[in-house]
Amino acid sequence: MDNDDTLCPCGSGKDFEQCCKKEYDALNMARAKLKAAMKDPIRAQELKKLLKEHK
Repeated sequence: MDNDDTLCPCGSGKDFEQCCKKEYDALNMARAKLKAAMKDPIRAQELKKLLKEHK
C-alpha cells in the first residue's frame, strides 16, 4: 500500500490514505509490539496465558 492513489481494499471506493490507512497502520504496530514481546520469555508466557484465558 505505497501508492497514494490506491483504492482501499475495504471496497469503499475511497483512496486508501483517506479511508483505512490509520487502522492498517495501527494493526501493523500492534503486530510488531506482539512480535517483540514474544521474544521475551516472561512476557511471552504472560501473553500465552492471556490468550488461553480468552479463547
